[in-house]
Amino acid sequence: MKKNVLSNTAKATLNVLFYMTIVFLLIFSIANIRVKKENDIAHVFGTGFLSVQSDSMAGSEETSFEKGDLIFVNMINESNLNSVKVGDVVTFYDYSIKAFNTHRIVDTLFVNNEMYFITQGDNVSEPDDKPLHPNDVLAVYKSAVPKLGSTLDYLQTSSGFALMIILPVLIILIVEGILLVKNIMTAHKIKIEANFKAIEQKAMSELEQEKERIRQQILKELQLNK
Repeated sequence: MKKNVLSNTAKATLNVLFYMTIVFLLIFSIANIRVKKENDIAHVFGTGFLSVQSDSMAGSEETSFEKGDLIFVNMINESNLNSVKVGDVVTFYDYSIKAFNTHRIVDTLFVNNEMYFITQGDNVSEPDDKPLHPNDVLAVYKSAVPKLGSTLDYLQTSSGFALMIILPVLIILIVEGILLVKNIMTAHKIKIEANFKAIEQKAMSELEQEKERIRQQILKELQLNK
């Protein structure tokens, strides 16, 4: 009984891992399909995700994060652009390095009566060289998962995808296949045993009927000989 419970628990765990993997792949695929330009952030339902490539935002602030983390960001559009303010950690595309940058807005600057944001990393002593126009803000920091960014980076390599996605899925499919075959064989065995038992019972019934017929025949002959 205990062995069956453990087997069912292991099967349920494998099923959960399998479907979680499928859901993750689906979300990841949808997010990347939506990326049409190099300065687009992969996102789904208004939430984007980025792998942190430097320690420029490492610090003691609640919204600080480190290299290798995975950050989640709220995408900015015309309807929520006005909500961006000093203190927010924002993501923008830095054309000088041709990569995304996520820094904190530390001040504002007006040039020809037009406002710009001054951004700076929490772990950097000087502000960024170029002021940021509000229209260039792509997203605002939401949360972070430590070290998951490095995993995501590795996952995007051919070896990482094969090792962390394809291999586990294959293992789960093989295990599921073995369990399926085992269940089919068990069900077949039960069916055969049930059929054999039915045949045995039928044979015993016929044997008893034959014995009763013979007994009745003997009794009848004895009565005739009296």
